[in-house]
Order: sequence, then C-alpha cells, then structure tokens
Amino acid sequence: MTDEPARLIGQAVRGADRGFRVIDGGVPQVPAEPVDPDACPVRPLGHLAGIFHFLDARGQKRELSARQLGSRHDLLSLFHGDDSWLRRAHPKYKEVDQPDGSKGKIVVDFAINVAAAALQRDCAAVGLFGDHVVLRLPGIWAGPEGLPAVHCGDKVLLGADWHDAGVRTGSQYWTAAPPTARPQAGCPIAVGLDLQARLRDYWNYAAPGGPIAVMGLIGNAYLGASINWRPAAFVTGDTGSGKSTLQKVLRAVLPMHFFTNDTTKAGLEQAIGGRAMPALIDEASDRADRDGARRLVDLVLSASGDEGTKGTRGTIDGRGRNIEVSGSILMFSINPPELEPQHLGRFAMIELKGAHAGVDHRAQHDAAARFAQANGRALWGRALAGFERYHLALARFREGLGAAGCGPREMDQAGALIAGWWILTHEGVPDDRGVKEGVGALDGLVRRSVDVRAESRPLRCVQHLLASLVKMYRSTDQETIGTLLHYAWGASEYEETRSPHAANELLQRYGIRPVRADQAVDRQGRPVPRKADGDGAWFSNANPELAAQFNGTPFDGARWRYELGRLETARLSTGNVRIGGHAGRAVWVSRSDLDPPEDAQEENSE
Repeated sequence: MTDEPARLIGQAVRGADRGFRVIDGGVPQVPAEPVDPDACPVRPLGHLAGIFHFLDARGQKRELSARQLGSRHDLLSLFHGDDSWLRRAHPKYKEVDQPDGSKGKIVVDFAINVAAAALQRDCAAVGLFGDHVVLRLPGIWAGPEGLPAVHCGDKVLLGADWHDAGVRTGSQYWTAAPPTARPQAGCPIAVGLDLQARLRDYWNYAAPGGPIAVMGLIGNAYLGASINWRPAAFVTGDTGSGKSTLQKVLRAVLPMHFFTNDTTKAGLEQAIGGRAMPALIDEASDRADRDGARRLVDLVLSASGDEGTKGTRGTIDGRGRNIEVSGSILMFSINPPELEPQHLGRFAMIELKGAHAGVDHRAQHDAAARFAQANGRALWGRALAGFERYHLALARFREGLGAAGCGPREMDQAGALIAGWWILTHEGVPDDRGVKEGVGALDGLVRRSVDVRAESRPLRCVQHLLASLVKMYRSTDQETIGTLLHYAWGASEYEETRSPHAANELLQRYGIRPVRADQAVDRQGRPVPRKADGDGAWFSNANPELAAQFNGTPFDGARWRYELGRLETARLSTGNVRIGGHAGRAVWVSRSDLDPPEDAQEENSE
C-alpha cells in the first residue's frame, strides 16, 4: 500500500507544523495595522424591507430602521458613543466671531440627518441583505485558503495572525462577541501521549480501541467546522463506570465548547446556532422523553458532515430565523436511544465498564481533569498547527481502512478518528507501518462493510419477515416464514406437513410465492415467472396478511415494500404475478438476499 504523492508531501511538512503568535498566558498578539482616520468605523452590510444592517464600531451585528437612524441616540450607539468620525465626515457648524472681527465657523456637532442619509446610501450601495452575507460567530471555521479560522469573540485567528473581530475575509464577516477561550502555541508530543496514557489506564473500556477513539474525538473537536467530517460519539456506561469523570476531562481539555445536561433539539439549535464548536450533552437519552432524545440524535446526521445543519425555524413574531449547527457532538448517557444504521455511521459508540473489583481511580480521574485543564489550550494549538498533517493522515488512513474492508461512510468516520488521534500523539505523516498501527489502534470500533450491510434497513426488514411466525394448517403449531421458505426450496429433511408443496401453499396465503432453481413450469404447465436464475421468491404488493407482519415495526405501512425493493437482487414485476389465487404486482428477491450463504454468515460473525 503506497501513496507516493502523500509520501512526498508528508516529507515536506514533517516537523513543519503551522504556528501562530501568542504571548504568555495565551493572549494573542494582534499585529499593528494602520488606522485610516477617514474610514468609517461602521461597516454597512446592506438593506432589506426598510431595515438597514451594519457591523458597529466593535464589529457586532446591528440592524436599525430608517427612523432609528434618524435618532441621535440610536445612531450614536452604532459608534459606541464616539462621534469623532461623524463630526469629521458630517460636521455641523456654528458661526462665531473671530478675534479680528471676521466671521468663522467651528464644528459643534454632526449633522444627524446628513449622517443617517449617508449610511442609508452606503447600505444601498452594498445591495440587499441576505443569506449571501455570512456572519461568523465564535467557533472554529474554515477560513481563508481552507485553513482553520478560530473566532474567539473579540479576536480572530486567520492563518498565523490574530485580528480584531469585525474583520472581513471574502464573503465572511467575523462578528464580535464576548471573549472566549483561545489556543496557545502547540505543545510537544509528550503532552498528548501523557493524556492518552491517563485515558487508557484509569478507565475501563468495553472495546480495546476506546481510549484511541476518545483522543481522536478530542483532535477532531479542536478543528471544528474546518474539516469536512466531524465524528460524534455516544459515551455510555452504568453508574460507577467513570462516565461523568470522563465527561469532566473532555470539558476541561476542550477550552471552547458548549455543555448542557438538560436540552432539546430546538434548545441546542438555539444555544449553539451559528457557532462551530464541540457540544457535550449529558443525560442525552436517560430521560422519559425518548422521542426528544431521538431528535437530538437526528441532529447529528447533518451537523457532522460538510456544512453542518442549516435551516430555518419560525419565531413568535413570524419573521423566522436561520439556524446553523456545526461541530462534534458528544453525548453521554447510561443507555443510548434506538439508533438506525445511518446514526451508527456517524457515532463512535464508546462503552465504559465498571472498574475492576477493589480498584478505585477517583483520584487519578481528578488528576486527569486537572492535567486536561492545564494543557487543553496547548493541545488545541498542536491540533491547529497540525491541520495539514491531519488531512494527509486522513487520506492515508482512509486508504488503509478501505483495504481492511470498510465502506466509504466508515472510512470517513474511523479515518477522521484515527487522524485526530495521530496529530496529537505522533509527528509527521503516517507511512505504511503507521497506517497499519492506526487502523489496528481502533480495535473493536471499526465496522467493516459486511457489518454495515447486516445492519442496513433492507436486511433488517428481511430478517424481521423471515422471523415472523405463521400457523400451520389444521394445527396449533407455528413456523417461521424463513423456515417455510427453506422447505419450499427443497430442504433435505422435512415432515409431510412441511413438504415443499405444503410450505409453498401456506406461504402463498401470506403473499409469498417461492420459486425453485429447477422450476420451469407450475402444476398447470404455465411458465414460472422469475427475474433471475436460482432460488428466489415473489412478494405481493397488496396481500394484507403479508403487510400485517410489519404492523408496529419501523417498516409498517408501505415502508416494507420500499425496503425490500432496495435489496441488491430485488426486481419489480413488469406485469401481474399470480400468488395464492390472486394476480398483481410483486417484488422478486433472490435467495442470496433471503438466505445468505454460510461463508457470508461466518464472515459476519468474525
């Protein structure tokens, strides 16, 4: 497994992580920039429906009506009470007597109406205000040239330099907000290895790759929305497993984050909307509102990839508001809600087990939290400085995961976790040996393609149907549909009541018509309909007994027909198919999807 371009680029960047300027205490050095005294400190953003939009003198988003612009107090609020520019640009004069007896003028104020009109013209020149104007709130975003832009409220890290909030890059305006935590210069590799050792030695994980996954989550969380795939996690564990103390460590090691222990999907959208930062949610599914927990989980589906969650929500005044949620979401609960396959592709399921008998790591847990608090900003700086290495490592790990039998979605998820772990605990870019180490490090948490297929909705639908029990003729005995299909295709051993003919007749009552590989005509001499060679079965679209097998399941209504149609061998009939005395449309499914071969079952069990 080689990748020559990645190897050469890796050699070029090895040991040359990007740095940025800090002084003691992590306070950024803002480079001195020339101030144009003639430039208006208020930036017009446009207008819409009689409302004029600005960034005020401190870079905050403001909107004023024409009437408010004509109010001295409202107008001055845009300039934070400093009217010096207004006096220079729109002076109001007063005539005074000069010592020589002539008349002169002095500036005594600014002309409110003239200033208001000028600001309206400036907004009109910019154009209509809309979604094309991107206003960034605190968080870690994709900045110029694709590098992370760290918005810390009052300062913004762009490239290697810090700038005052309110600065513009392209279509993005970095609006001012209350100051947040900010990164320090990157720490040496020993700090990341020390944290990893603490996570490994003082918590008991159900899967060996648990501590590596936690380190990977931390590394990805530091990069926020600047990366295309942001792994989420569900940390579960019984009382006494250390789940709460692990959460405490993660909150300490992530200087910029959002935390809640009582929220809804709507509450989370409102709390972190427009901010790109990790969100930690405690008791995410332990409350009675299981539907609410499921909606929270659904939020992760869009927040974890590409541009994150974007949408519009109604407000009391009927105007609506845009919401945007982007970043890693880490959820903690004793039991996760019921997860669909699409959720599993985005969540790292990290299960904690109780400590071994007689072992108490509480003191070590507290020490780990203090260590995380002391080194979180420096680890954040290390991750930011290793941004280029992250992407090179991700490409190599995706390649290795693909060779190990992972599908594209799992390559994204597991690859991002391993790359996040790598930049915190390794130098350079992984070579072939490093790729093997990384893929193996996530032992127990990497899902192969065969596992993903087994968890897919179509196969779950088939498994439910095959396990459904039906009553035998003139008997209180019951048998599964899967077993009856086995008899109908010609099982080597069967009783008279379970002969191929008896099984076939019973299944047709339920809208299922088995077809054997050697069957060319039916008992009336008519050609047997089929869509492929080999054994298979037709499933009626309109049989009520068949539809009833899915009542109260995720496949009720017409969903089961849709899921059957998604199977690899499924084919819709082009005409009517006779099943149990009734003719109608049906779906053909080959035996390979209904009765997987033994080698596939063994592979799945591994």
